[in-house]
Amino acid sequence: MNVELGRFYDEYKPFRNFMRRLDLDTSLLDVWHYANYVMEDILLPDHYAVDRGAYRSSSVKSLIHPWELDVIAKEVILNAGSGGDRCLAKWIDLATAVNHVRRLDEVAFELSVDKERDVLIELHRLAHHQFPWQMALSVNPFMRAFKIYGTPEVDAIITRELGMTMSDLIRLGMAVAGGFRTRPVISTMQDYTVLGISAETSRAFFSRLSIDIRSLKEATQGRQSYDRDWRFSWNPLEGKPLIGVDAARPDLLVCPIPRHFLRRVTSGVYYDIVNAAGFQNPFGNSFQAYIGAVLEVACPQPPFSIVPEKPYYVGGNLHHGADWIVSDGGGHIFIECKTKRLRLDAKTRSDTKALEEDIAVLAKAIAQHYRNISEAVAGKTDWSPDGLPIYPLILTMEDWFIFSPQVDQMLNSEVKRLLCKDGLDLSLLDEMPFTIASAHEFEIGIQIIAEVGIAKVMAIKTRGEHRTWGLVAVLASAYSNEIKRVNWALFGDDLQRLVIPAGRIHL
Repeated sequence: MNVELGRFYDEYKPFRNFMRRLDLDTSLLDVWHYANYVMEDILLPDHYAVDRGAYRSSSVKSLIHPWELDVIAKEVILNAGSGGDRCLAKWIDLATAVNHVRRLDEVAFELSVDKERDVLIELHRLAHHQFPWQMALSVNPFMRAFKIYGTPEVDAIITRELGMTMSDLIRLGMAVAGGFRTRPVISTMQDYTVLGISAETSRAFFSRLSIDIRSLKEATQGRQSYDRDWRFSWNPLEGKPLIGVDAARPDLLVCPIPRHFLRRVTSGVYYDIVNAAGFQNPFGNSFQAYIGAVLEVACPQPPFSIVPEKPYYVGGNLHHGADWIVSDGGGHIFIECKTKRLRLDAKTRSDTKALEEDIAVLAKAIAQHYRNISEAVAGKTDWSPDGLPIYPLILTMEDWFIFSPQVDQMLNSEVKRLLCKDGLDLSLLDEMPFTIASAHEFEIGIQIIAEVGIAKVMAIKTRGEHRTWGLVAVLASAYSNEIKRVNWALFGDDLQRLVIPAGRIHL
């Protein structure tokens, strides 16, 4: 055992010993209650977290965070037993568990050798650890998943790999997710034929998303770190959010954290098929088409114009150009769509090797985008420059959270290196600063742009301190009234047609 591991594990053991005094089945139920309360505003039972002493005037929601519940769920799976004299329904025991988590966070950071450097990497890791839990739920993730994975080319791969169509997966996912708002347990024997879902399809669905408690414990032990990476260790519950805890009733599955289930049946589908034969090109084309669909829905024509990718030749070589160009009377947004995601190690490891590799991939896409824009400005494409400002936008499937100053510097340094290598002037970065945004952010941002104009939004986003802010954070600060009018169900009509005829489910 190395010194770092030994020091941390000595500090961890009191937490482990405390969690061993919890009952596994009861604790999973308790976590479900708190997760629904903290994340979905579903009221706690009256007897939960009472007698809060000095905190009696504060809501439980203000005292615990969803990412702390995720850690507690993982430790319950690792350490809780049968019976026990502690219970998370009691405030004193919940607070003890939360305080152990926070104490160990501090212990982990204290193991850093270079704290000045590590605190900047810590910001990056914290962003990926915490920000996803803070996003408000809407039907958009379901519809985004359906429209991207439901195209004929991608859906054929989904059907081949998963044994169901994307529409089957979405309908079943929404039905099951709705059930977890009122109960933590579901039976795989439930009849879903009212949704047009066969028993064979539902069995394939639950088989892919569930795991027995013994196997989950083993998988969690295999992923656990007892060092600086402790809090960021991947929780296998994300991949298998439904747990079989009763060997006598294998059809009963518990879902302690419904958010894990929601992500698993939307954005998490990617991990089921990312390595499937023939996936990458159809997936990239589908994402690009989805962004076009968002533009069509959000941006009225006129005053906006929307130009899709138009390949062109330069010196006999075929160039593809920007994926989309959206324009109004104030400026142009050149859009490049990228499905590349940060790998798990790039989000969670204190060792930055994986992060540096992924940042290099993103930088290459940004440099290529500037090359495309430069050729358009030089008149080498069908697009005609008119002197209005140009705003390069890189759209990613998932959030990269380029939040830490060190990660931002890492990215910009690599972009500059590539621009110099290609003979492009670095002044481009000042004349037309790039923005990175996820599909989720774009769905919101383009609606504000449609209301107030390209230049007004993008000029704020690309200047001063806002350059390193996330797009939605900028909009919430600069356009707080407009963001209240955002449609959080951009393709709600499509979703109604998908769901209601099969199952009479009303959104």
